[in-house]
Amino acid sequence: MIKWFCILIIIENLLAQDFHVTIEEIEEEINKKKIYYGSTVRIEHQTSEYFLHSHLVSYGSGSGQQSVTGMQADHDYNSLWTIKECYNQPLKKYDDQIKCGDCIRLEHMLTNRNLHSHPHQAPFSGNQEVSAYGDNGNGDSSDDWILECVDNKNGDHFQASMWFYLKHKLTSKYLRSNKKDNFNQRNCGYHCPIEGQLEISAQTTKNADAKWKIYSGLFYQLPQQIEDDYEQDGRHCNTYGQCDDIDDDDDEFETVIQKDL
Repeated sequence: MIKWFCILIIIENLLAQDFHVTIEEIEEEINKKKIYYGSTVRIEHQTSEYFLHSHLVSYGSGSGQQSVTGMQADHDYNSLWTIKECYNQPLKKYDDQIKCGDCIRLEHMLTNRNLHSHPHQAPFSGNQEVSAYGDNGNGDSSDDWILECVDNKNGDHFQASMWFYLKHKLTSKYLRSNKKDNFNQRNCGYHCPIEGQLEISAQTTKNADAKWKIYSGLFYQLPQQIEDDYEQDGRHCNTYGQCDDIDDDDDEFETVIQKDL
């Protein structure tokens, strides 16, 4: 069995001070990461700078399924999504790198429901509703999305630095958001549980409202990659000078860089 090492990266001022590096250096390190299946990521919307988010709050209209919103806070665990293969496709392994043009699903880490869309109307924009659907990661073909990289062609290896669109495979509509479509007391009620969050929907147009990027997450690398980049005195070291001894007989994941998501 191939042994893996996980790199858990977050941009946080306090941690940056502890490691004597700048926020810019941490961002640069994240942007160099190649993304593999099984990675758990926080996804940022370009124009609003909110994060793709879900929670145990159902829509009061449309499908009534678990709502998907945009959240401003960048340290909320409800904004973490695991990237996996499309519905009814062979299981991807952790050594399978994601490529531009791949068909993927995004599973919400805390509720194990998949990012989903269907011909229901979104609450405000009138676009196609986006929800979280399924049970323990099991859903249907309406959970499938095509990863379209903005400045890269299909087949290119997907990296965290790349802006991308998510195109719903069955309806050909693009995941989007806009700050004007926000939940507030006027449209959601006095005790609205998602007040201040943004509507996430799917639209026909591929524009700035539909651009997304990996902000942070749990990334995987092959042992050889880490040896090439960080080996020092027989140990694997991260870019901040922290080193861990490697036990070649251990089949479990080993943390090389760990920071709070």
